[in-house]
Amino acid sequence: MKYWVLAATLPLALTSCDDFLDKDPDNRVYLDNPEFIEKLLVSAYPEADFAFCEAMSDNSGDRGLSAIMNDPDIEQPYLWRTASETYQGTSTNYWNNAYAAIAAANHALEAVDKFEVEGRGEEVRAARGEALLCRAYAHFMLANLFCMPYNPATADTELGIPYATEPETTLNPLYHRGTLQETYDKIEADLLEGLGSLPASYAKAPAYHFTRKAAYVFASRFYLWKGGDDNFRKSLEYANKVLGDVHTDNPANMLRQMNDPNSDYMGDYYDAQTIFTSSAEPANLLLVACISNMSYQPYWRYGMTAGIRQSVYLNGIFGYPWAYKTNGGYDYLIHRPIWRSYFQQISLNANIGYYVAVIPLVTMEEALFNRAESNALLGNYEEALIDMNTFLSKRLDLNGWNGTPVTPRDVMLYYGKNTDNLDWKQNMKLNPHFRDFTEIENGNQDTCYAYVNALLAMRRAEYLGTGFRWFDIRRYDIPIVHTSVTHPTDSLKVGDRRRAIQIPDQSQAGGIEPNPVDTERIPESIKTAAMFSGFASWN
Repeated sequence: MKYWVLAATLPLALTSCDDFLDKDPDNRVYLDNPEFIEKLLVSAYPEADFAFCEAMSDNSGDRGLSAIMNDPDIEQPYLWRTASETYQGTSTNYWNNAYAAIAAANHALEAVDKFEVEGRGEEVRAARGEALLCRAYAHFMLANLFCMPYNPATADTELGIPYATEPETTLNPLYHRGTLQETYDKIEADLLEGLGSLPASYAKAPAYHFTRKAAYVFASRFYLWKGGDDNFRKSLEYANKVLGDVHTDNPANMLRQMNDPNSDYMGDYYDAQTIFTSSAEPANLLLVACISNMSYQPYWRYGMTAGIRQSVYLNGIFGYPWAYKTNGGYDYLIHRPIWRSYFQQISLNANIGYYVAVIPLVTMEEALFNRAESNALLGNYEEALIDMNTFLSKRLDLNGWNGTPVTPRDVMLYYGKNTDNLDWKQNMKLNPHFRDFTEIENGNQDTCYAYVNALLAMRRAEYLGTGFRWFDIRRYDIPIVHTSVTHPTDSLKVGDRRRAIQIPDQSQAGGIEPNPVDTERIPESIKTAAMFSGFASWN
């Protein structure tokens, strides 16, 4: 073999020195063509799932020692402990992939700047918009994983995340976190500038790019999660750009058809898995493919238990049964058929490769939820109920529901609280900074709470198995309890600082400040372990 290599390289010695120096010494790509920039932007989306969020939420319980998979990447988030692993499905992997996506966006923006200097900015206008939105999205997700929830009263004192706006040109550059307010301000600036540059449509693989629809839904998410009446109105504005007028336009056909007997969601197991993440599903507005363990959820020790399935699905909603399908003959195998992995071969040996899953990042259902929630928080209950009924028309089991719309009385009956109860405030499950339900005027305390509570129940049913429930638990400061057959019962209380995932060890070692930890809410066993890690910072 060595002789063949020598023979192949011999002609190089006979060429001129100039010809040799004309060739690049590596395989780098020069972004001197708009098409090359567009190709680079494929890498500007975090190629990682947030499966760890599912384990952190109240959608997961301990399935017991009979479960097949009890890996650290599943157990540690369930116990709200810092990840020790870096592979797919961990918070560290998401952190690394998000910053890799940001780096790709920054390199694209640097190339766009050169085109603009040359007077060719219009050729790369769309690329600039997409790159800015990708940078905003990745930083936003990082902030909502590794920082405390946004609160304008504390955002100037809470730590943000390092906001990278330049391509890395030095080895191990030092990044500073700044404040959470600074992080959100930069996200918003990128978001708004990016929205102004997006094209009307993409000719190639639109489901894998920030189209205008996907960007509008992301904008509605940003302002909804930020909270406050002004931001709720902005969330409504962007959701309406996708859904139309709540009184005159019916977005039902834009949603997944989950209760039609002829739908793939109601038929074959593998068809249901495939369509959920398919680019052919109109409800999927933005997708990303990544190496992922999401399809292994049936085997995880910590996941949907029989009790959680009963509470979320089998009990139904408003007295009606859900159409959602769940599978699993044994308690430790219960799951929804929404993830299907594809084997990506990386070698001539067919047994070597990775399992890849497609992850929906933005959906039409989210647009509807965002608008309904914003309306409910603003007191627009009629409009919120219209969207709630639109969603239910695609999710309730037609064998147990006759098509009768849910009424305001239903909302109050099933999700309201007794305002005569003196312990009403103490017993609330929802504690967002942006709405003190006990101080709402005109006797609407219970009404607002009931509508939001009902919407969160719908979101929980829709998103179970995706990890998205964790973000609602953060936003509404919902207390939850995790029990385990091998670990002490632990509670995530209101204000618990473990709602912010700890900065990965490798990044702390590189000089990034860790999150402070409230020792009063951390079990002694965890505090001791964290103190010996050398990275914990204590209030």
